[in-house]
Amino acid sequence: MPIDVCRSPICLIACTRILLRESSKLMKLVREYNNGEVYDRLKQILKDQLERRNSCVETSSKIDELFNDHIQLAQGFHGFKKIFNSTVYHAKLEDRFAINDNQRYLDYFEILQGFHSGQKSMAKIVQELAILFTGHMDLFLGFCEFLPRDFDFGE
Repeated sequence: MPIDVCRSPICLIACTRILLRESSKLMKLVREYNNGEVYDRLKQILKDQLERRNSCVETSSKIDELFNDHIQLAQGFHGFKKIFNSTVYHAKLEDRFAINDNQRYLDYFEILQGFHSGQKSMAKIVQELAILFTGHMDLFLGFCEFLPRDFDFGE
């Protein structure tokens, strides 16, 4: 698991918002699983996150570890984690660029808009983001995690 550099207030607020919105669904799933020990441990992990004792990545890692031997819960967490990872990524991006390099931050969304409007292929988007994120390999690799598994970087 990569080191979490996203401990800024922006990242923590975004992470907390997503946890508040989605954690009730996760807690319901765990409650229905009927394992008091797992339920109590999950409550503590989420409480630690909300009290800012853990970063977003640490929280996700601890939940992964907790659900490791519980396939049904791990599958339920997979959907939660997709939303969670997207929020963490965008908060990290905002934290890195919104204040000190606002133009790069705006360029990111302009590049994505090119894909959503159908003007650019995904391969072109990836190419442009590789240039935009020069010197910020963690952000480029983070973006690549959202690409389809079968994405061909050679397009």
